[in-house]
Amino acid sequence: MKQFVPFIAKPLPDLVRKFEAIVATGMPGLYRVIAFLLIERVYDLGDLGRAGSAFSIAQTLAFFTAIGWGALILVRVPVSPDRSHGVQCFYDLVRMGMVTLLVCGTVFAMEEPVLGFGLPVPEVIAILVGWTVYQLGRHYFLAQRSYRFIILTDAALIIVTCVSIFAFKRFGACAGLPLGFSLGTAGVWMFVRIGKPGTFKASQYEFKGLEFGFTNFLSGGIALSLVPIASFTNGPRFAGIMSLIASVSAISALIPRAITMYRLPELSRIAAAGGPLYDLTRRTNREIVLASVATFAANAGIVSAICLLNATADELAMTLACGLAMSAVGCISMSSMAYSNVLMVREASKAAMLINLAACGTYLGAALVLFETSAKLYFPPILAVCIATTVMRNILLKSQSGALCAPSAEIRRA
Repeated sequence: MKQFVPFIAKPLPDLVRKFEAIVATGMPGLYRVIAFLLIERVYDLGDLGRAGSAFSIAQTLAFFTAIGWGALILVRVPVSPDRSHGVQCFYDLVRMGMVTLLVCGTVFAMEEPVLGFGLPVPEVIAILVGWTVYQLGRHYFLAQRSYRFIILTDAALIIVTCVSIFAFKRFGACAGLPLGFSLGTAGVWMFVRIGKPGTFKASQYEFKGLEFGFTNFLSGGIALSLVPIASFTNGPRFAGIMSLIASVSAISALIPRAITMYRLPELSRIAAAGGPLYDLTRRTNREIVLASVATFAANAGIVSAICLLNATADELAMTLACGLAMSAVGCISMSSMAYSNVLMVREASKAAMLINLAACGTYLGAALVLFETSAKLYFPPILAVCIATTVMRNILLKSQSGALCAPSAEIRRA
């Protein structure tokens, strides 16, 4: 495979790189499963439900503090002329992410006691800080295709997390605090490996990072809302089971995600050169759809095992149905990633945001209707609404990305 970026290491054989991309992409999901299983064993299922809810809330806020800026890192770092420019570009985006982290963390910490939802503020803040630093550093190495380093770092993260859970439990700390500590430690280590920028310049704040973050919030935030909703409708124990299923589903989605991450730098270089994106997008979409179907088939058995081991006889049928529906949400969402990539490399943040805003608005509107008509919120209808809005979002993304696959010159003329 031809290498276009001079500061990326000598390329490995294509098949080896794809395998490493799969493993690297799946490591955060594996981390969640191991961490949550250990929390359940060292603490209890109720603590797992609270930690799972805190993790979901922190991940939702991190769409603004990390994921939106990470999307720009993935697009801009691979086309930097050399390593120093790539590092400078990275830190410019990190600075904006840190500013956003300060604002989001402060607002959440101040407003939650006023609203009185009873959310675990210390755990949410700890995980939010750790997850933000970890994801920003990780996206730099994803942009560099340094998959082997990511795998080794994530393996070390899992070990540190396991030790931290036992240590924090001994001192009576909340179950979410060791997760934030371990994630932050891994993030700092990645920043050390990246090194310092040439200059610390105060560049203008770019709202594209927030727009991409809001886009990911509207799409991924719908799925992340399911565990807190499960806790609200059925209690912490049921939410703990849903957390395990969501974590396993994240691991099983590693192949579709890896295909997306592996193709994104190549797509960015084609877009930067002004070429058409039709062929690569079609090929990527075909691979992702096949992988998503296989993922759901594999998930069915794993979800069944989790439900049999953790659910009582009375709640088994409903728990299994909800678990399979949660797995389906992830697989359906994955099948649109090729189209999302096109909007990302063209930096069409507003178009992507409007599409996801329409999907999120539909989801929230339907949830409110369900609540008002029944005077109580039930989890299975929420899952059905989530699946329907995800399908609608996929159709809109495919339609919008079609025109953006043309060569840059044609898009500018249009």
